[in-house]
Amino acid sequence: MATSELHQRKHAGGYEGVASNYEETVQQDIAEDNHEQDPSCWSQVSQWIQNVSYQIFAYTVWDSVVSGFKPGRMRAIELMDVQSEDRILLVGEGSGLDFECLPEQTNKLALRAFDFSPEMVHQSKIKARQLEISEENCFIGDAQYLPFEHEKFDKIYFPLSVASIPNPSLALQEAERVLDPGGKIVIFDKLRDDDVPLSWQRTTLNVITKCVFADITRNLSSILASAPTLKIIHYESLAGKLDGVFAKYAGQYYRIAVVVRHEDYPDQMAVPAKLQ
Repeated sequence: MATSELHQRKHAGGYEGVASNYEETVQQDIAEDNHEQDPSCWSQVSQWIQNVSYQIFAYTVWDSVVSGFKPGRMRAIELMDVQSEDRILLVGEGSGLDFECLPEQTNKLALRAFDFSPEMVHQSKIKARQLEISEENCFIGDAQYLPFEHEKFDKIYFPLSVASIPNPSLALQEAERVLDPGGKIVIFDKLRDDDVPLSWQRTTLNVITKCVFADITRNLSSILASAPTLKIIHYESLAGKLDGVFAKYAGQYYRIAVVVRHEDYPDQMAVPAKLQ
């Protein structure tokens, strides 16, 4: 992997200390990282198609298509249990639709939100201005290589992003690295339960969905296997809880999970990534 400003962030005091061309560097490194993770020609092509799709979605149908997921966003943020002093990180925020779901007591000065798509970040900056959130707190980034060293967060939220990150295990390890003691990670996404086998139908459909917007075969237990310090303490379905034709149908495949460190919540029992 090429040495770059992004990968030197550990010596630059977080994203605030990175030079002004940071965002361009991130885009270059994301492409390089995707190549290193899976050098197959198809993987590179599918990732390129996904990137282009998000660029188009950002300026066209994205907000309309995912508007029905607002009840899920509200529920996920409710489970974050936001306090007025909390430092919050939104990983893969997309076009900024979660901003309006944040509770009134949210510390907007300590809020950070990023996405890999420049177009999505542009849209999130527009929404941030409308809600009195600093545009500087919305930036281009890679969930697999967070641009923070000293900065820590009390709550980290993955809104419909875990299924789109090339290496979600690495992203969760990075989230754990910047999670303050006693903090929580909340994940809202399409996830396959532990007791649901990977069918050929889902695998086949994933060839298309992985190119366009997300991998629909991912399982949270498998993702967390490389992060043994973390455990799931809450796991629920959004079946019947979303709005609109598309979201209402898709809700049966969407889950919200709360993930914490074992040592921070020793009295909280770990639960499997399946519906109880």
